[in-house]
Amino acid sequence: MSETTRFHFHSHAAALSGRIVRVGEGKNAKFVKNSFIDLPAAALPASGGRSSAQLTRKYLKDSFVKSFVRFDSAIVTSEGVFDDAKAHFEATLGKRRSGSLEPRTTVSADIRGLDIGLKGQVHMLVRRVRGGFSSKKGVTPGETAIELDRGTGFEGNSVKFVDATGKTYTLNVEVNRDVFHNHHTLSALRASFPRAGEDGATHGTIAKPVAWKGREFPGSAIETDGGVSIPGFGRVFFGEIAMLPTSRRLTMVRINLGSPVGGDVAAADVMDNGSWAG
Repeated sequence: MSETTRFHFHSHAAALSGRIVRVGEGKNAKFVKNSFIDLPAAALPASGGRSSAQLTRKYLKDSFVKSFVRFDSAIVTSEGVFDDAKAHFEATLGKRRSGSLEPRTTVSADIRGLDIGLKGQVHMLVRRVRGGFSSKKGVTPGETAIELDRGTGFEGNSVKFVDATGKTYTLNVEVNRDVFHNHHTLSALRASFPRAGEDGATHGTIAKPVAWKGREFPGSAIETDGGVSIPGFGRVFFGEIAMLPTSRRLTMVRINLGSPVGGDVAAADVMDNGSWAG
């Protein structure tokens, strides 16, 4: 690598985002134009550093969104540094080449007390969900190594769904913590997650197969791709990953909202795609 070589950091961490576009069903359905779940997130510039945000429900401004989405607190962080700070120091003095530094990007999103759904209707409760990983790019050509944050997962390894009568149903949602430990590069992951999208990314989930603890939510269905369909709420997916040679993304909760509200929501979403540039 020449001395003009530099690493461009790029990553983000979002606690909660999405858009609601419909209220009501059938002939009573109404189009909703600007109901966004619009919250601060953490993102890095090309030079790296650290970006973070601490959030509470007061950041939710849209009146309908506030009636549908509630949470207690959230923290998001995105950090891009060179692993050896002293080596970075020496590079600023011209004592070593910048291209010899090894960059690491760390991203995390942590949200507590998440409650999604209209009052008196079906809603989902998540006491705490955290998603995060670190990625390290070597100075020689090769793949980026990925390490899952130890805290990634759901508190109690579960989420709850409450029906319109107030009855609660518990779904076991446990993270497979060996995924990145045993398969920490894209080529290794492809052996475990062979499903590829139209963009060529390798798609999969870090969640183990979900299962109801005790009674099942009436009419629900656990899907083959790891999601669960909940009548009166929508389809929910857990721990989705998407990987390309130049990017890595983890979404801990993704919801395709069904009746009586239509739209999309995601929680604890993190991504990084930094790269060397000449």
